[in-house]
Amino acid sequence: MTTFFSPYRLGSQGDRMAMAHGVEARLPFLDHHVFDFAAALPTGSRLRGLKDKEILRRWSARTLSTTVKQRSKKTYTVNAPRFFGSNAPEWVGDHLSAEALRRVGVFSPSEVTGLVNRYRSRLDTGFADEQALLAVLSTQLWHHQFIESLAPPIPLPVAGASVMLIETTPALI
Repeated sequence: MTTFFSPYRLGSQGDRMAMAHGVEARLPFLDHHVFDFAAALPTGSRLRGLKDKEILRRWSARTLSTTVKQRSKKTYTVNAPRFFGSNAPEWVGDHLSAEALRRVGVFSPSEVTGLVNRYRSRLDTGFADEQALLAVLSTQLWHHQFIESLAPPIPLPVAGASVMLIETTPALI
């Protein structure tokens, strides 16, 4: 409740993310009746060792298949091999090129190139490397879409202006 739920789940992945996009998230397990019920349960019903959601697992045992009940928890991720494997779209390389990385100026081109090479050769890569690559690619795409692709604003004609702003020199006293 204190370290994970409020600051992380609700903060960065819940309310803040949903409301930033004008979406109201529906989180059925956060209904205050369900929450009050869960908070009143004995500790052993909430967590058994490192196995969380114990009471929910027991409640659903009759309806879920054995395969679903026994599978391990998976983090939601983007399928990085799709972007960095042999069939990767050409635009991925374009946005991760040293020149594109230098132009945007957020990431070190040599570090990103090393990370891409390690990932493509499958040398010592894991979840963190995959997430780092996806973060770099997302940032590069965001910059391209919202910064580089924006046309400069076209100034309005002076003739139709209702207010004129002019430079003035402050009076000397």
